[in-house]
Amino acid sequence: MATESYVLVVDDDPAIRGLVADALREEGYSVDLAAHGREALEAMRARRPATVVLDLMMPIMDGFTFIEACRNEQLCENVPIVVMSAVQDALQRVQAAPIQAYLAKPFDLNELIRTVAMHAQRNGATNGHIV
Repeated sequence: MATESYVLVVDDDPAIRGLVADALREEGYSVDLAAHGREALEAMRARRPATVVLDLMMPIMDGFTFIEACRNEQLCENVPIVVMSAVQDALQRVQAAPIQAYLAKPFDLNELIRTVAMHAQRNGATNGHIV
């Protein structure tokens, strides 16, 4: 069980956001949601998560642009990013980006939870408040 770990879930599909958020909350995580990269950046400015679960293909600001902006603002420093995507060439494209894990959609929910737990634990499993 995650002890008060905060996870930010970023996906433009409300069904996927809800499914992932519900599963993570059942595991004890505090979860915030964002529908695109711009919302995610705003959330990161307010509260640093233990882990970000990120879709790549989204309107307004996609996952690739989010990663770049997040790194430029040093909001993602020491924050693991778990990418989930249905894009065929996504793995090749994200290998150049600083991500910690990649799950192809459709993904196994249990695998996602294990991956988040592993990275949140490595990141200190704090409540996410920026100190």
